[in-house]
Amino acid sequence: MISNRVRGLAWLLMILVVIACGFLGPSPGHGLAVRLAGAVLLLLSLRGAAVTGRYLAVYGNPVKRGRGPGEPTRLVREGPYSCMRHPMHLFLSLFPLSVGLLAATWCSILLGLAEMIAVLVLAVVLDEKESLTRFGKEYEEYRREVPAFNPSPRCLAKALGPRPPKKRA
Repeated sequence: MISNRVRGLAWLLMILVVIACGFLGPSPGHGLAVRLAGAVLLLLSLRGAAVTGRYLAVYGNPVKRGRGPGEPTRLVREGPYSCMRHPMHLFLSLFPLSVGLLAATWCSILLGLAEMIAVLVLAVVLDEKESLTRFGKEYEEYRREVPAFNPSPRCLAKALGPRPPKKRA
């Protein structure tokens, strides 16, 4: 398993590369519109990651080992996890693209898009394997019932809606 710390550092490095790429090459034109789209996408990304992260923290019974977020010991099926297996990965994948749009160069936008796709692929490849190891048959059943990503308005509304309380009822 890859630790959350390593994942976080890799994700941060990806973002820094997109920012550095923003100093290279021409702009696609319509700079204000591109940057506005980036700002909106950034806000959606942050909101979705915050809501889905809270669901993991509240319902996943995380076990903390040192600093950083804990590893879930319970499979979360509540909220956005009832209609999508990887909502947090979906929203975190939007972050590099939003930064690329904010930088508004072809290099940053294309690299941000490539990183978005890489995050989604890695979520399916790595996280699926880790979840199968951690939760076994329960996860196999969940995987048959719930798609990895679900862009339906109803499901996205759950991921962007109110965060659950800090303690489950």
